[in-house]
Amino acid sequence: MPFSRSEWPVTTLPPGVGVRVGRSMPTLSPEIEASVTSHWNAALARHPTLYNGRVFCADAIRAEVITGHWSEYRRVLAQMREPDLYGSDILRPLAVVGLLRTTDGIVIGQRSEKSIYLPSYWQGAPAGNVESRDGEAEIDLAAQLLAECQEELGLTGADCLVGNCLLACEHPRTHIVDIGMDISTTLNFEALQDRCQRLGNAEYQALKLLQPDTQIPELLVPTLFAMLEQSR
Repeated sequence: MPFSRSEWPVTTLPPGVGVRVGRSMPTLSPEIEASVTSHWNAALARHPTLYNGRVFCADAIRAEVITGHWSEYRRVLAQMREPDLYGSDILRPLAVVGLLRTTDGIVIGQRSEKSIYLPSYWQGAPAGNVESRDGEAEIDLAAQLLAECQEELGLTGADCLVGNCLLACEHPRTHIVDIGMDISTTLNFEALQDRCQRLGNAEYQALKLLQPDTQIPELLVPTLFAMLEQSR
């Protein structure tokens, strides 16, 4: 079922918005910790490959900087399953989402029907949580997007150029905050599809090339719609 785009607040961002750690990860009460553990164990039973990595959560989005804290993916997942779990202390996990331009159009990806979140929806590609991959404390949004490019599409830094940040779009139920970013590649769509099939991680069950006369799919994540609108 398509989303109502009016429920997804969009904030225009300056091209070089920064991301900073403003506090440490808060301690949970024993009751909330027990709920988090219960949700995590239930999710692991269905998706054994889930990994409890460190993910960045935004506390404030201001004109030039986003501040927040490092958290655990299992805490984020628990909020996805139980939106009111933390009361007013809502987690707003940050994600990067690319508006990927090939030499012949814009490429979007359809999430796998087995995805834990938004299965079969079309979104900007690549996309993924802002996470601490090697224990780093600072957040480089461009590096995060390039890492997703390699994991999901099989593209290296030599194939891509990350451009400006465009906008922030918050998912109303899960409070995920997508940071939409421009990214371009020297490949055409056919070459990109081949690279994705050979070296990607099967994040997407299909890729689609958008050209001026292409009909937009109905099941579209509103973040992507907002980026496409801004790119016109």
